[in-house]
Amino acid sequence: MNDRIIDLILAMKSKCLEKEETIRQEFGLSPAEYRGITAMSSDEPCNCNRLSQKMGLSVSRGSRVIEKLVRNKYVVCEVAQSDKRNMILKLAPKGARIKKKIDSMLNDCEQVIESKLSNTEIKNTLKIFQKLGDCF
Repeated sequence: MNDRIIDLILAMKSKCLEKEETIRQEFGLSPAEYRGITAMSSDEPCNCNRLSQKMGLSVSRGSRVIEKLVRNKYVVCEVAQSDKRNMILKLAPKGARIKKKIDSMLNDCEQVIESKLSNTEIKNTLKIFQKLGDCF
């Protein structure tokens, strides 16, 4: 076998990024907006720090993304009753609709992958990806 593990991972990443780009273009989302919407839970509000963390961004970069999400009406921002300095974020109806569609599209991709693998291959693949993630 001539393929290196890293080459196969990068090829898979490229295919995933192509799919992500297609989804983003369909909804007219920037990479940051896509990241923010997909990082949010449909039914569980979170604060700015937690959303920044879920997006893998610093708090300052995350706050700029959050401002854009609020400005484009994907997210609503409310002041927490317990601490007026803490902002609570929830998906706005527009953001919730888009998240639901994105989740559906990603589930369709998952089903295509699963249709080409046996149950054992799926379990082994998940274990391998988890183990690879632990390498870094």
